[in-house]
Amino acid sequence: MNDLSSPRLQVVINGATAPARVLTVLKDATGLGFSELRALIAVGAPVLDVEMFTNDWYDSDAVRILDLLLGWDAQGVGYILCETFPEPDGGEATGDASRITVDELRNIIRSGEEERARQEELDNLKYGVPRD
Repeated sequence: MNDLSSPRLQVVINGATAPARVLTVLKDATGLGFSELRALIAVGAPVLDVEMFTNDWYDSDAVRILDLLLGWDAQGVGYILCETFPEPDGGEATGDASRITVDELRNIIRSGEEERARQEELDNLKYGVPRD
């Protein structure tokens, strides 16, 4: 078992500010049904829970989530972002979570993309792949 799991980004929505169109977008993004999403929102559970710093994160998840959150900001939808860290034994995170802002998320994404580009350039140099 890998003890070095990536942190996760969790999004909790304020049900009082979540219009029906938010549920529709979440249904498309998560594959959950409306009743499941309403139940998560009602108890203050995360409606999105995404592993960070994976290939999927860099390829599409990070930008997709950032765009979603910026749209919610424009619509006045209240949400809380948390970066959670899995337990070393692979169990559920038990409260070791940090609230972050959308600006902090944007910075995390930007610095991760820069690091990924640097690593790809080093790999290209190492393996003799020509630069563009």
